[in-house]
Amino acid sequence: MSRYGQRIRPSQAVSSWIGAPIAFLEATNSSETKTIGSYKYFIYTTSGSLTVSNATANVNILVVGGGGGGGSYAGGGGGGGEIDLFALQSLSPGTYTVTVGSGGAGAGGPNVKGTNGGTSEFIGATTITALGGGGGGSTNTKPGATGGSGGGGANAGAGGSASGSNTFAGGTGLTNHPYYPGAGGGGATAVGADASPTGAGNGGAGYTLTNIDSNLTSANFSSFTGMTVICSGGGGSSHNAGSNGTGGTGAGNGNRGSAGGNAGSFGAGGGGGGDPGDIGGNGKAGIVIVRVAA
Repeated sequence: MSRYGQRIRPSQAVSSWIGAPIAFLEATNSSETKTIGSYKYFIYTTSGSLTVSNATANVNILVVGGGGGGGSYAGGGGGGGEIDLFALQSLSPGTYTVTVGSGGAGAGGPNVKGTNGGTSEFIGATTITALGGGGGGSTNTKPGATGGSGGGGANAGAGGSASGSNTFAGGTGLTNHPYYPGAGGGGATAVGADASPTGAGNGGAGYTLTNIDSNLTSANFSSFTGMTVICSGGGGSSHNAGSNGTGGTGAGNGNRGSAGGNAGSFGAGGGGGGDPGDIGGNGKAGIVIVRVAA
């Protein structure tokens, strides 16, 4: 009986005290776990895992592949990694694997291409896979490699083709003695530029972070320090004369007479190296972000 003589049925008492189960999420090896506004974010810049306990969690998942390495000897720029934008998944209790793809290594000389970026994955209710960007071509291995976005070609080599979401092809290199300009790698929102008789091609533009999620800023997350854009293509390089290609924002620049520039933003490609002994720039690793309502 209640204090006032009214009987409370058992079902009423239970429902007044017990609500729906609440899911708990715990990240292993995440670089940052932080609540901003109405969302909690789990940011992975290296591989790790996500554990869900107690109840099903509805989460959004962003997966970005690693950027490709630049080519050597008037090499092409590396391509940007694929971006799978935030996708909704319902994760039942369990542990889920997060793989972050590495950045591709720049070519060590004119007989090899830049290495493709590594593939990133989130193995959840379904597997989300983002390919790494294609490596840039070098003078003796001319075409750019196929990847997420394609690597730029060198010495008349074709650009690598693109595969996956938010990816574009690399540009085509040019034979034009004495500087054989290389082409730019493809980015997330634009193709890599072809080389021209006056110089190497620029890398394709990447994806602006705040267009993905307005909270993804360096002010909110130290992981993004110095970054505004991800998955840009690297710039191509010329040899001896002619202008170098500029990488898309956060990607590596081509460098005549020196090594290609390394990428600085997630999923961006490295720049092409200039002379025969000049290595290509390295691409930047990818990233995985899990977002859940706070």
